[in-house]
Amino acid sequence: MNLPANFPLKKVIITVVSVVIVIALIITGVTVAVNGKAANATVDVEQVSNISTQYWGDQSSTYGNATSDFVQELYPDKEKAISKIFVKEGDTVKIGDTLLQYDTTKLQLKVESKELEEKKKKYELEQAEKELTKLQNTAPYVAPVIPEPEPEPTPTPVPESQAELYTEITEHSKPFKGAGTEEDPYVFLCTEDAVLTKGFLLKLLGVTDPRATPTPTPTPTPPPTPSAEPTAQPSEVPTATPQPAVTPEPTAKPTTAPTEAPTPAPIEPTEAPAVSGMAWFKQMTFIKTNETGGESVPTPEPDFTLPDGPFVARFEVHEQDNENLPLVKGWQMDGDKISAGFFNEVISEPDDIQMPDLSNADPGISYDTGGSMYTAEELQQMIADKKQQIQDLKLNVKQAAHDLEKAKLDLENATIKSTVNGVVKSLTDLDTAMSTSSPFLVVSGGDGFYITASLNESLLGKVHVGDTVMASSWENGQMYEAEIVQISDFPNDNSDYYYDGSSNPNSSTYQFTARIADADGLKNGMGLDITLQAASDNASNAIYLFKAYIRSDDGGKYVLKVGDDNRVHKTYVKTGKTIYNQYLEIKSDTLTEEDYVAFPYGTSAIDGAKANGMEENTDENDGIDTRGLDA
Repeated sequence: MNLPANFPLKKVIITVVSVVIVIALIITGVTVAVNGKAANATVDVEQVSNISTQYWGDQSSTYGNATSDFVQELYPDKEKAISKIFVKEGDTVKIGDTLLQYDTTKLQLKVESKELEEKKKKYELEQAEKELTKLQNTAPYVAPVIPEPEPEPTPTPVPESQAELYTEITEHSKPFKGAGTEEDPYVFLCTEDAVLTKGFLLKLLGVTDPRATPTPTPTPTPPPTPSAEPTAQPSEVPTATPQPAVTPEPTAKPTTAPTEAPTPAPIEPTEAPAVSGMAWFKQMTFIKTNETGGESVPTPEPDFTLPDGPFVARFEVHEQDNENLPLVKGWQMDGDKISAGFFNEVISEPDDIQMPDLSNADPGISYDTGGSMYTAEELQQMIADKKQQIQDLKLNVKQAAHDLEKAKLDLENATIKSTVNGVVKSLTDLDTAMSTSSPFLVVSGGDGFYITASLNESLLGKVHVGDTVMASSWENGQMYEAEIVQISDFPNDNSDYYYDGSSNPNSSTYQFTARIADADGLKNGMGLDITLQAASDNASNAIYLFKAYIRSDDGGKYVLKVGDDNRVHKTYVKTGKTIYNQYLEIKSDTLTEEDYVAFPYGTSAIDGAKANGMEENTDENDGIDTRGLDA
């Protein structure tokens, strides 16, 4: 670009440099201000142990009664075989003494059977879920759009036939085209049963009939000479039907009257037999007789006669006997080569169809041969049915897991111990107990109080013998601590279970017994509210942090955790379930109860802010706080 000589270039350069410097100063100022704000900001922090809790499991409530004469009864079980009984009738037993031992072999087989059943139910559920996914990804069948029928085109008028149709082809038949050569043969329009005459064939082959009478040429008559017997003048033999020879009557003496010379016997006409289809010959003569058998009647001179051959002729049969319509069939004859051949319209064969080579195909892959065969309504119904099936299978899986857990408990409890301090009141044989539906072993206790209540089947495996339950009396308002000494192996016939809304009221219940060590103020039959503490599936040392100290952004959930520099930094954590609607489980190892975190909201809650509120160690020798951070 050419600038004028007096253009102030120096001023432009100074202006640009100034603008760049101003922008740099602004960016630097903003950065310093932000960092200065973070460096000068102070945020209060709290120790994790002060704002978190631990989860020991769900609580469940039930109802029971206190009794001072508790009896332990053992009923026969068809699915269990007793291997040994350690007591006899009248023995005194204490809580924990072994009463009998079940055969563990059968119980172990039962556990293995229940494990297989659980795996089967899980497999059925997985297959049903796969089928549901397949149905949800299936496109419905869409009926093809049938196009409107196109109007039939107006047929092109066919020209009228200009060729003569022949049922008999003679030497006087006229072809409708051609020159008689191999490249351009004579073409005749004929019917399917057309015949060829001998005269035509001789023309085709270029052969002269040896029996044809040549046309006589006049010869000069010699002068008459005297003769004893006059000679008869030769007469022209008619080429039509010959006359029979005249036989003279015998006389005593020959006469001198002139006689006619004998005429050779004519060729008898031979008619071709009546045949269907193409015939090579129809007649074998070149003359016709009249009906009276007299001399032939001269035929009129034909308008057309084929030239002498040899030549090539083609005979065609067309639809509706019209040479302008498609060819039906035909044949061709070559008089020079003495050959004939039939021909039809040539129909080209289709090219070979190339089929895909599936010899090496994976048999596990299904090749789609078309679209879906189900309509949208059918697919919706199938999806709904499959979802219902999945719900049923999920219940089956839960039931199978419950049965497996119960079988494991039976195996663990193969050794039956006394749950009361008392005396073996009765011991009968199994057959008698089975027939009378009565217990075969009864231990009667007389000391202390017991609580008899029921628990939901969902708590089996979470509540165990030896666990502690809390009971409260309606009458005296006191709290009692009791130890579970027995959980029944069989569900209750009718549920007296007190439903507190935390479990399924339609599930089965199992009776349990708990012994109260300090039973002051209790009476026999007193009603008690019982609280059960179900064991948690998670570790008891899991941290459940107060939800207000957890914030989230595009990177996930995080806390403002105090680092080694005594400042808070954004630290991302993995979270689990929520308990009591206020605490969120911290599943990652990035946070412990000894750590400090800041409330993540407010103007001072920024990454890099200085932590305030941490307890400092007063030890003058180390000068560090309780977490080991520099004060």
